[in-house]
Amino acid sequence: MTSSKRARLAIFLTVFVDLLGFGIVIPILPLYAKAIADHPSGWMESVNHFLGLGGTGTTPGAFWAGVGFLSFSLMQFIASPILGRMSDMVGRKPVLWMSLVGSTVGYLMLALTSRFEWMLAARILDGITGGNISVAQAAMADTSDPSERSKVMGMIGAAFGLGFVLGPAMAGILSGSALGHHLLETRGWHLPFFVAAGLSLTASLMVLFWLPETLTDEVRKRARSHESRGHALVKAFKRRGMPQLLGVSLLAMAGFAMMEGTFALLVQQRFGFQQREVGYLFAGIGVLLVIYQGGLVRLVSKRIPERAALIAGLVMMGIALPLMPVAAWMWPFLLIFIPLSWGSGMGNTAGTALASQLTPPEDQGSLFGVLNAMTGLGRIIGPALGTFIFARWGGQATYTAAGITLGLALLLALTLSRKDLA
Repeated sequence: MTSSKRARLAIFLTVFVDLLGFGIVIPILPLYAKAIADHPSGWMESVNHFLGLGGTGTTPGAFWAGVGFLSFSLMQFIASPILGRMSDMVGRKPVLWMSLVGSTVGYLMLALTSRFEWMLAARILDGITGGNISVAQAAMADTSDPSERSKVMGMIGAAFGLGFVLGPAMAGILSGSALGHHLLETRGWHLPFFVAAGLSLTASLMVLFWLPETLTDEVRKRARSHESRGHALVKAFKRRGMPQLLGVSLLAMAGFAMMEGTFALLVQQRFGFQQREVGYLFAGIGVLLVIYQGGLVRLVSKRIPERAALIAGLVMMGIALPLMPVAAWMWPFLLIFIPLSWGSGMGNTAGTALASQLTPPEDQGSLFGVLNAMTGLGRIIGPALGTFIFARWGGQATYTAAGITLGLALLLALTLSRKDLA
């Protein structure tokens, strides 16, 4: 096995193991935060009263679930460009290892608490160190030619997909297990979050002992040079085509995150589903992501230009989201997952590949830090708006707003020309 292939395999496995932990948290966190918020402290009751969330027909727990998502995403938005730039200067390996250790500590805090304040602190810590995907993407770019970017970024997407298959499934199994019930009832501990902590710790050890450094000394020297200095976000916006790509990333993630932050609440309200069923449904989305990122992306990248793939992905997502609150159980609802998942995979992979092709090697870490900052900002705006709209006006209004957000991303993508991408 060549050194570049070994590095790609190590990065893939590291991201996969880390995303297992993330996949465990996503379907459980809204219901977990909602359960905590059902017994609010004094300051939370004051916020509920100020926002008008105490009346009949409102769901204050949905708002507090959004706060849990928002706190993680806000910290990730701030930290991602910093971690990406650090990885350009000191190497991918040490920054990736440090971030995974931080995630381990954050999950442990989450596992051991039943207080909203400590849950918030855990999500903030995990968000600060949670910019590791940008570093992994930069490491993948280090090992590939520009013509291969869609394919190798598809590997990162496949790791995401697998994490969303097994992570939510594990969340459902662990939450419903006898041990999970016993720990929660007797100790107030949350077994799924302990497992997530163990997975992030495993990923950190894989980085420490198996991942080779992918950034050469020459590129690191250029990254430290005077010519390479400057705020990553400002530099990215100065490149032709990048403002549109960053805007698309922001809007597309905001629309998708409206769904992520409220999906558990939607299916609980519509179908009476609990953590186990929500975990299995998220696993289904993950299966579809794996099918696309693990195989279909190669066919698409060979036959469809990245700009066209980006536009097609946004169209598929924009159609799928508003249908979710009205589709009947079972097959009509489940079939919506196909355009939702494949559209997300197609748009993310194509947008990332286009941005990487426009950026020199010494700025790849900064680029992916900025891209992940934009998606992190989308994860702030999406759950904040989505959960608040859900709390006040219900699921149909939330998913209509998500569809409109994807429509805005599509309009921005249509402004990209071949000249911008040259």
